[in-house]
Amino acid sequence: MSGTEELGRGGRLRGAAAGELVAAAFAAESAHGPRLAHGLSLADLAHAVALVEGGDLAGDDAQALLRGLLELHEIPGDEFPWDPALGDAFNSREAELERRVGRSAAGWLSAGRPRREAFRVGVRLVARARIRELHEALVDQAAALARHARATATALATDYTYLQPAQPTTVGHLLLAYAYPALRDATRARANHAALGESVAGAGGSAGSRWALDRARLAELLGCDGLVEHAKDAAWQADVYVEVLSTLAIAATHQSQLGQDFEIYASQEFGLLELADAHSRASALMPQKKNPYALAAIRTQAGQAAGDLASALVALHTGSARTDHFHLLNGTIPRALEEAVAIARLTASVLDGIELDVARFEQVARESFVTAADVTDVLALGGTIDYRSAHKVVGRAVRELVEADEPPSALTPARLSAAAEAALGRPVAIDEATLRDALDPAACAEARRQSGSSSAAAMAAMLAGIDETLAEHDRWSEAARAREAAAEAALLARARALS
Repeated sequence: MSGTEELGRGGRLRGAAAGELVAAAFAAESAHGPRLAHGLSLADLAHAVALVEGGDLAGDDAQALLRGLLELHEIPGDEFPWDPALGDAFNSREAELERRVGRSAAGWLSAGRPRREAFRVGVRLVARARIRELHEALVDQAAALARHARATATALATDYTYLQPAQPTTVGHLLLAYAYPALRDATRARANHAALGESVAGAGGSAGSRWALDRARLAELLGCDGLVEHAKDAAWQADVYVEVLSTLAIAATHQSQLGQDFEIYASQEFGLLELADAHSRASALMPQKKNPYALAAIRTQAGQAAGDLASALVALHTGSARTDHFHLLNGTIPRALEEAVAIARLTASVLDGIELDVARFEQVARESFVTAADVTDVLALGGTIDYRSAHKVVGRAVRELVEADEPPSALTPARLSAAAEAALGRPVAIDEATLRDALDPAACAEARRQSGSSSAAAMAAMLAGIDETLAEHDRWSEAARAREAAAEAALLARARALS
C-alpha cells in the first residue's frame, strides 16, 4: 500500500481517494490524532491482549503485534506521523505499525472489530481522564471561595440583584453563592466519569463478533466498570457525550456569570475586589489600565461550550449507525474537555489570587438602602399593618429620602408615619430603638434565622459542610486517578509479558 492511499483501497475500492475528500474530510479526521493518541493506543493494546488471551492470535505475529503497539505507545501524539491521505488517525497508526512489524503482524489489528471501535474506546478513555481533571479544577474553585469566605464570614457587604444593592449580607456569604454551583458541576463531572467508565470494547460489529474476545476482560484491561451491554448501542451511542458537553456548558456558564460579576466588582465604580497582576493585562495604549483579562477568557470559553453542545445535538439528527455525529464528536470531545479543564483551572487560580476590599464592601452596605426590606419586615411583624401595606409605606419613605439626597440613617419613625399617611391614609407607629436596629445592616445580616442565611451560625454550618464535601471530592479524585494509573500500568505490563 502506498503512503498516499487509504487503507482498504485496492480491495473494494479502486484508486486513491479524491484530493477534495482528503482535504475536506480525511484531514479533519487525522487532525484529531494528537488528542486521541493515548486513548487509541490503549484501545489497540487491550484489543491485542484480548486476542492473544482468547487464543485467536499466537506465535510470532502475536509477539510482533504487541511489540509494535508498545513502540507506538511511546511516541507522543504531537510527534506521530499522522497522514491525512490515509483517511484517519487509526489508519495512520496501522500504517506506521505495518512499517515497523510488517503486514503479517499488523494485519491482525482490526481482527474482530471495525476501526470505529478503536475510536469509540479511545474517545471514552480520553474523556474519562479529562472529566476527572475538570472535576479537580472545579473542586479547587470551591476550595478557594471557601477559604476567602471563612476569612470574611462576618465582614459586612451588600448582595446585588440587577447590579443594584439588595440586602445586607457578609462578604463570605456573597462568595459562597459561587461555591455551591461549582460543587454541583463537580458532582455532574463525577456522574460523567461513571458513565464513561462503562466499556464499549469488544462489541465487534453491530451484532457482535465470532472472535473469542472477552468483553469483561477488555473492560478490566481498560480500567472500566461494567459494559454497555448491547453491541450496536456500544458502537453508536452518543448521549454520554451530550451529557459531557452539557456538564461543560453548565460549568462554563457558572464561570461566565462569576467572571461577569467580578469584572464589574473590580471596576473603579464598584471597587470591591481586584485581580492579581498575574491574571491581568496592561493596555497597549493607556498606561493607567489594569484589565481583568482572565475574566474575558473565561467568558469566551463559555460561548464555545454552549456552541459545542448545540452542534452535537444538531449532528445527532440523523439515522442510526451513521458516522455524522462521530465526525464531530471525535474532535469536539477531546478539544472541548481540554479547553474546559484549562479554563476551570484558570478560574480557580483567579479565585485564589483575588484581593477583597472589605472596607469598600461595608461602605456600600452602609450607604445604600439595603435595610429597607428589614424595616418592612419589622413593621409587618409588629402586627398593626399587613406586609404588602408595609412594603408600600417603606418604598414611599425611601423614595422621598432618595429625592432629598438623604442617607438611610435619615429615616425616622416620624417620616415612616408620614409616608403611611400619604400611602395608606393612616399613620403607623414604630419604636425608635426598633427602627435603629432595623436600619443597621450588620444587625440585619446577623438576624437571618434560616439555614443558608448570612448569620454567623448559618455561615459556620455551611463552611463546615463545604469542608466535608471538599474532602470527599478529594478522596474520590485520588481514588479515580490511582485506579486509572493502575489499570494502564497493568495493561502495559501484560502486553510486555505477552510480547
